[in-house]
Amino acid sequence: MANPALAHALAHALTAAAHGFRVIPLTRAKLPAVRSPHHHDPAPLPCHGECGRLGHGVHDASADPEAIRALFAAAPWATGYGIACGCPPHHLIGVDLDLTSGRAGDPQGAGGASGTDGRVGKPGTSDLGKPGTSDLGKPRANGARMPGTSDPARPGTRRTTCRKDRTDGLAALARLAREHAFAIPRTVTVLTPSGGRHLWLCGPPGLTVPNSAGRLAPGIDIRGLGGYLVGPGSYGSRGSYRLAPGSPAWAPAPAPPALLRLLTPPPPPRAYRPGPPSPEPRPAALAGLVRFVRASRQGQRNDRLFWAACRAYETGAGPELAPALIEAALDTGLPPREARATVASAARHLQPPETWA
Repeated sequence: MANPALAHALAHALTAAAHGFRVIPLTRAKLPAVRSPHHHDPAPLPCHGECGRLGHGVHDASADPEAIRALFAAAPWATGYGIACGCPPHHLIGVDLDLTSGRAGDPQGAGGASGTDGRVGKPGTSDLGKPGTSDLGKPRANGARMPGTSDPARPGTRRTTCRKDRTDGLAALARLAREHAFAIPRTVTVLTPSGGRHLWLCGPPGLTVPNSAGRLAPGIDIRGLGGYLVGPGSYGSRGSYRLAPGSPAWAPAPAPPALLRLLTPPPPPRAYRPGPPSPEPRPAALAGLVRFVRASRQGQRNDRLFWAACRAYETGAGPELAPALIEAALDTGLPPREARATVASAARHLQPPETWA
């Protein structure tokens, strides 16, 4: 092959496919490498491959070796490969963590998960939850300081360099983990050329995780169904994508349930229709809801608490029973903040629109 990166990318793509991942070839700009067969159509109709031709982006993704070789043969300029998210058997979810230095003129860190951001730069790297330090304000070897920085020996001086906010997706994810009481699992981690990283997680079958950019927090992009991640061994315009030292190779960890709840949009509110008032709940029924929560096992505590709280609020006994439900959830080991948030979510879920008030 005339393009040496092509053989390299194809070999890594076939390895990924051997582990059950569906892949497509990518250009140096992280875009699907096979051109759309409809680019000359005057008014192209939406097509996800029904026409039988190649060139439909992530919809071409395959784990079949012959199909993959055909894709790469149709794109001899490819230098990398993308891994489709949301597909069985892994139902892959990509957590794209960007890192920027915050200095004026520094571009965004290259996430590369969707192949469309095109962000480049050279921010420093950091360990998860341990943001890297900046060189701003440190003296140079000759005693001079970085332009625009303050001199601690000269009170009253200040920075004049225009700056923008620093974005640290690693720290943002660690902060979300603390706030929502989940542990970030050890999982496949791919380092991007600009200092960011991609975390690979498995989602449960039947759950559709949408793509998003910065919705969870600045610096955190999510790749779900219809998105893709740049695979390790790919070459982009700013460098290579590679596995982090010590990272598992092809075995993504399950996504924590609390993180999944953040990634999936809430269900649409139920239409509120006033009906006959519910009968006064019996004390035995309310006590049964508390016992139901207290009997929860790990992995079902939040769901059972939400269900019981919904039943309590449906009968009008929610405010009265909420403390007992929360106490029962704490007895099962659910963190206090998560227990209170779950009961509050049940109350909001069943609250009628203001127009009915």
